[in-house]
Amino acid sequence: MTDFDHSTDIANAVAFQADGKLVVVGTTYQNNDFSDEDFAVARYNSNGTLDHTFGVGGKVQTDFPGLAAVASSVVIQSDGKIVAAGGAFPLFTFLGDFKVVRYNPDGSLDSSFGDGGIVTTTFPGQGSYAFAVALQPDGKIIAAGTDFVNFSPEDSSDTDFALARYNSDGTPDATFNGDGQATTNFDGFNDDAFSILVQPDGKLVAVGSAKNPANFYDFAAARYLSNGAIDTTFGVTGKVRTDFGDHNFDQARSAVLQPDGKIVAAGFAISQNGLVQNFAVARYNSNGVLDAGFGTSGMTQIDFGSCCQSANKVLLQPRGKIITVGYANTESSDSDFLLARLTQTGALDPTFGAGGKVRTSFGDLNGGANGAAFQGGKIVAVGFQATFGDRWSEFALARYLNSK
Repeated sequence: MTDFDHSTDIANAVAFQADGKLVVVGTTYQNNDFSDEDFAVARYNSNGTLDHTFGVGGKVQTDFPGLAAVASSVVIQSDGKIVAAGGAFPLFTFLGDFKVVRYNPDGSLDSSFGDGGIVTTTFPGQGSYAFAVALQPDGKIIAAGTDFVNFSPEDSSDTDFALARYNSDGTPDATFNGDGQATTNFDGFNDDAFSILVQPDGKLVAVGSAKNPANFYDFAAARYLSNGAIDTTFGVTGKVRTDFGDHNFDQARSAVLQPDGKIVAAGFAISQNGLVQNFAVARYNSNGVLDAGFGTSGMTQIDFGSCCQSANKVLLQPRGKIITVGYANTESSDSDFLLARLTQTGALDPTFGAGGKVRTSFGDLNGGANGAAFQGGKIVAVGFQATFGDRWSEFALARYLNSK
């Protein structure tokens, strides 16, 4: 666990450097004052100790004056520079902008990127937020999230998938949809992209959720050509949506691309009039059609016996097994790190944990995992843990042995 400054510290994502060090990003703020919320970055040695060659004592905070800021995703460039993406916005709203920040390997802001290391992207709507970031083989950076087209009461709100692509210096890539931006509307309601995948052929897959009156929220995905145009060969005119059977709230929070081109998406599905919320996983063929060889008609759910369970990250092992990582957001003592492993067919893998599932508690108060990555053959999950006293909550990391 890591405290930044007697503050509320929440880790959202982790990435590994070539030397095995871990870079973890999230947010930090003090005294429940979100207006002072900053990007928080910590770097750890491969054994989990803070790397004191990074920032101050292994930690870096990036302030956006007058705005609350959260880093949601991180990638490491081949030159060792660190790219974090998220958003900065006025207090109690998401009506801010995409923020992409690049750090030098020592934790200092990279002045060759954007404005002193920071790139701000404004979409046509009332605000935006970047939930995911990825690197293309050519060094370009792609961020994905939400464009708040019309931020209003829930029944009339309209948000769209939002993608932005940048050249290596942070300037908008004009070869991507003409201005470096692309937005996708599903049915005129709330559409949010939480994950972005780069295919070997250069196509991009954004995965998240989409709302409509018939099914409420569904898993949703859209595929784009390398120039930012929608790929009409994917799903129905480039878009896919999946209901888990109860016409309730289903949301994909993470996705991974298999070597055979299939797409695995993980998040949560709510059923039984809101009484049940489980990890939910769907697998799609490369054309966007559900893979009938996975789970039940391409879908499966995982129940750890708690309320409000969500898979926030999905990983793919070399042999095709699927790791899901998340937590039960009960705000009580059973709000723990939760991991499950599925076989290639979508069944729980009994060789992992207890019957395919693992629960890790950091203490009596609530905690949870938001992100994960492989460190060699081991799994590192990151998130937060509430504490007693004036340390509020801290970055929390756990590493797991990885059986075959």
